[in-house]
Amino acid sequence: MRKKPVVGAVLVLLLSACGAGGSDTEDRQTHRAPAPSDSVPAGTGRPAVRSDFDGDGYGDLVFTNGTATVNGKYAAGYAAVIRGSSKGPVLDGRQVVTQDDLRLGKAGEGGGFGSRGVTADLDGDGRADLVVTGTEDSTARVLLGPFSRDGAPRRTVSLDLTPSDPAYYTARPTTAGDITGDGKDDLLVTWSHVYADEEPIPRATLVYRGTADGKPVKGPRLKDDQGKDFYGAWLRTGDVNKDGFADVVAGLACEMLGDVMTPEGGSRVTVLYGGPSGQSAKLRPTRLTERTTGLPVDGPFSSCTFGVGPSVGDIDADGYADVAFSVRTGTEPDGESSVVLLRGSARGLTVEGARSLPGGRATMLDTNGDRAAELAVAGPGEGEVRVLRGGREGVALTPALAVKEADLDLGPEISITGRAFGVVG
Repeated sequence: MRKKPVVGAVLVLLLSACGAGGSDTEDRQTHRAPAPSDSVPAGTGRPAVRSDFDGDGYGDLVFTNGTATVNGKYAAGYAAVIRGSSKGPVLDGRQVVTQDDLRLGKAGEGGGFGSRGVTADLDGDGRADLVVTGTEDSTARVLLGPFSRDGAPRRTVSLDLTPSDPAYYTARPTTAGDITGDGKDDLLVTWSHVYADEEPIPRATLVYRGTADGKPVKGPRLKDDQGKDFYGAWLRTGDVNKDGFADVVAGLACEMLGDVMTPEGGSRVTVLYGGPSGQSAKLRPTRLTERTTGLPVDGPFSSCTFGVGPSVGDIDADGYADVAFSVRTGTEPDGESSVVLLRGSARGLTVEGARSLPGGRATMLDTNGDRAAELAVAGPGEGEVRVLRGGREGVALTPALAVKEADLDLGPEISITGRAFGVVG
């Protein structure tokens, strides 16, 4: 039987809101010393885990399908939480949540629950906050934690993110991390063009610095390795070079998702290194393309597939955040999907020791408290996610857990109408 939300239901929403496109935060995986938190069990010695939504000190995985039909509403979407434990993720106690469950208004056609929002600790108090987009373009609300048992935030702050550059039409929060190294997460905001089909196309990224009162303050506009605006279809954060500043990882496989429009300079993954002002003054961003030597997968790559869905986490517990992203080789429908896993180092992201694994989109998260992230990989078959355990020797190939959508006990009100099942955190 499907389990209804209990204590912390809104926190389930916080995590589930981090998946699709560039909005989502695995962004909770910034590798700085965390602030004290009551999510850490007494006497365990483990650091606070901001992806821990049941308070047991272990990271919890979130699965979503934004195309699922809910109570007859197509593409209303759901989020399912798989609990972490000392043995890794377990199916016992799993939760499935829809928009209807959280009293946020009835789920509607195309609502895609679980696809919008950013989690962060913007005021540095060790409690997760939620940034959600408003009903008006370029507006957002910060829901400051801790949240009550009924899901009410401690305080709410409104943000006007309207672009100051007239060349851009919309702005939205996309991810968060302590880019400036001051102990408070900073909010990254994407500025976009909007074309005739009304699809926002990212073109620039700004840092909004976290503050003690929880209302971020507008900061610098980030620049890439060529001095141009830094942006991506997906943004994630983590301390790749272990210098105390979260770095920003951007994936840009296509200019427009769903359309074959290769970016100028080619499909790419770029790492922008953080610093006190929001961007390192000493380290140039690292750019990886299909032509980068030393990649563990040989091309030619399918159009607009290099760098899809990057994820950040410390897979081998060495203190350096590693990066995983998806590629596809060959031509449709006979191509093969792989996950490329690259290591962080004192020099930044490197292809030394790079590995590839079969499968589609992936995410990294420490679910068993050993400081090594597990790698959750979609596929290679449809409708299944394999969880591979991380450790000092790297990622294991034998799954610790394989989850199919049927394992979630979705209940009669949810029916599967698409193939968007995957893991986001």
